[in-house]
Amino acid sequence: MKREDINSLAQLVAKAELKKLYTKINEKHSIKVLTAPTEQTLLVPVKDPISGGEFYAGEVLVTSTIVSVDNIKGWSMVMDSNNKLSLYTAVLDASFEANIFKDEIKTLLKSAKKAEEKANKEQNKKVNSTRVSFDLM
Repeated sequence: MKREDINSLAQLVAKAELKKLYTKINEKHSIKVLTAPTEQTLLVPVKDPISGGEFYAGEVLVTSTIVSVDNIKGWSMVMDSNNKLSLYTAVLDASFEANIFKDEIKTLLKSAKKAEEKANKEQNKKVNSTRVSFDLM
């Protein structure tokens, strides 16, 4: 697992699980919020498949936070207005870099990834079952 994966995978984890790990880290280590959770919008670039040019399809609301855990900086950017999720993710990012509860972070994120893959597989299976065979008509 790479550090870059933390932001996307943490958004798949239940907030209660993230809060539990955040509390463990907060009890034993120094967490400083350098930039409080802040809402902002980002332009989403899209590549036109025909002309090959790029244009902006619209804006996305995100929440970003910067923290330090034992003087190691962590950052997060999550979808929508979600201050707690952004804070927990930034703390996980800093802790991962500082080797604090690194194994627990990996385990939590890997289990969330597996659950998401399983859910996607089941949904794809349901969609594929609706396939119509025109040869029979």
